[in-house]
Amino acid sequence: MIERLAFLTVQVGATLAVTLPLVIHWFLNRKWIQQEPPSPDACKDEDLPSLCVVIPTWNERNVIESKLSNTLSQTYPVTKRRFMLIDSASTDNTVSIAREWSESNDCEIQIVEMPARLGKSAAMNRAMQELRDGDDVFVMTDAEATLEDGALRRIGRWMKDPSIGAVCGTLNQSDGSVYRGWYRWFRSGESRADSTPIFEGSIAAYRASALHPIEPGANADDSQLAVLVRNEGLRAISDESIRFSEAPLTNLKEYHARTVRRGQGLSRHFWRNRSYWFRNGRWGTILGLNGLQHSISPWFVLIGILAGIAHAATVLLLGWLGGEPMLLDRGMLLLDAVVLASLGVGLTGLRVPLCASAVAYLTQNLRLVQGMILLQFGNSMHQWEASKSNRTRK
Repeated sequence: MIERLAFLTVQVGATLAVTLPLVIHWFLNRKWIQQEPPSPDACKDEDLPSLCVVIPTWNERNVIESKLSNTLSQTYPVTKRRFMLIDSASTDNTVSIAREWSESNDCEIQIVEMPARLGKSAAMNRAMQELRDGDDVFVMTDAEATLEDGALRRIGRWMKDPSIGAVCGTLNQSDGSVYRGWYRWFRSGESRADSTPIFEGSIAAYRASALHPIEPGANADDSQLAVLVRNEGLRAISDESIRFSEAPLTNLKEYHARTVRRGQGLSRHFWRNRSYWFRNGRWGTILGLNGLQHSISPWFVLIGILAGIAHAATVLLLGWLGGEPMLLDRGMLLLDAVVLASLGVGLTGLRVPLCASAVAYLTQNLRLVQGMILLQFGNSMHQWEASKSNRTRK
């Protein structure tokens, strides 16, 4: 009896701890998303700010030429943009390919070679040291990301607004995942309300005057910089008109590793900024709700699962001993059955409302837990591994 009540209490408490921040976030975002999306003012070429476009690399020989060509083709005044490649001690010929491309295309590229592979955050700190007095905006874009034309120009237009300190783009094609749809919806609503603390490093830009070094031994460099800029008093927004595309990962092991790595980066990123949670008005609310959902709620998801299994086992044992479960026992078991049925339907791929969302939510939370457990055992994933299944030579 006591054990059954204890497991039931833990399960109910964990359920409330998980659902409350999510429901509040969903309700607020539903209001925010109804606002007009932000849009930058048009401006002449001579009024655009100067961009320093940084491409971080590590063993990117298969894609670096196409990336450089794509970046060079962007419509932007030639005198107001320059390119920098920062390489994290590649063991292939990424750097030599970039140099050859630079010579053959008559395009000067500043190439900075790191003495050792320290991770992207350390590379971004090194790149910031190379900023010049005339660089107004620090733009970083990943080697595997293909930018749509107009991306850099729209960034330049945004940075004419003195209230904007950071802006990132969005993935052009839908990868079919429910998670990506919810991700875009929340980032869009947060950007309309104030700022979003989660950025897309595939194309992200920051006002150079607001930058400071970030935590070098951690990932989520893009989101680290976004929160840093917002805490300086400037807005950090996601713009759906700045588009990029990426070849999808076709290797499930690589996909899982990347999502765990990104989850680990966000979890530790939000936890480091917990002193800002639910402070400073709407921004503190956005940061706090995301912080709870990325660093605390996943543990309650795991606790709730374990407590649910233990509760169901004790109820079954009670039936075998001739006892009678309470109404609360039956209610929770019914809820468990509904959740399991929803997950089962979602895993089949059938488009039943909320079922696919339940699978995506559970999967994401378990990956967040995995990332945090790995970190506790000293496995920091801040040194990225270049995936192979989406990096075939172009």
